[in-house]
Amino acid sequence: MNVLGMPSGPCRQPLGKMTRSGLDVVLTNARKVFEANPQILQPVADYFNVDLKDRLYNAKYVEGLYYA
Repeated sequence: MNVLGMPSGPCRQPLGKMTRSGLDVVLTNARKVFEANPQILQPVADYFNVDLKDRLYNAKYVEGLYYA
């Protein structure tokens, strides 16, 4: 949710940061959905006023979301 620009705040216990490989799986699949059917994620872009292409492909949005 943070990557897409939805204000979800930090993870709370028992949830935490993901592994880098886990985050890569999520991003790869979100990018596939966005590229094949952008209309599926369009409501997120509209509601939160974000550029999903930028959010999904700009590395700055994933910083701090995974274990180093």
